[in-house]
Amino acid sequence: MNLDSCRHGVPVRCMLDRDEDMAVSGTRHPFYCKYKTGYMKDGRVTTMQLDIYNNGGNSLDLSSNVLERAVFSSDNAYNIPNWDIRGKVCRTNVPSNTAFRGFGGPQGMMFCENIMDTIADKLNMDPIKVRIAILQLC
Repeated sequence: MNLDSCRHGVPVRCMLDRDEDMAVSGTRHPFYCKYKTGYMKDGRVTTMQLDIYNNGGNSLDLSSNVLERAVFSSDNAYNIPNWDIRGKVCRTNVPSNTAFRGFGGPQGMMFCENIMDTIADKLNMDPIKVRIAILQLC
């Protein structure tokens, strides 16, 4: 079939259903984080090492900017004296992901908050007390 014979010279409206739209358009960047952390018995965190991986999809789009914001936001509001953060954008076989309102900030902050909860669980402490112990270092 010749594609030229199918052209009518008028605009065509294309409406994708939700499943098709989600399959072909970018979404919020998924992230993966591996970490090591050092902390005291009272909950004070002294050191943290993060390896952040950003699923950019099949093209770069704004993935490097989103990763940069996630790296800058990954300490949240905490004063942790020793940091080592590495970030990488990963090219994958999914549609290109793009920036949303938080632009990587929420993902970065969630890493830190999940780590605080894990530390509190390991120390059998209230998670709020761990967060307060870190803030008192300021």
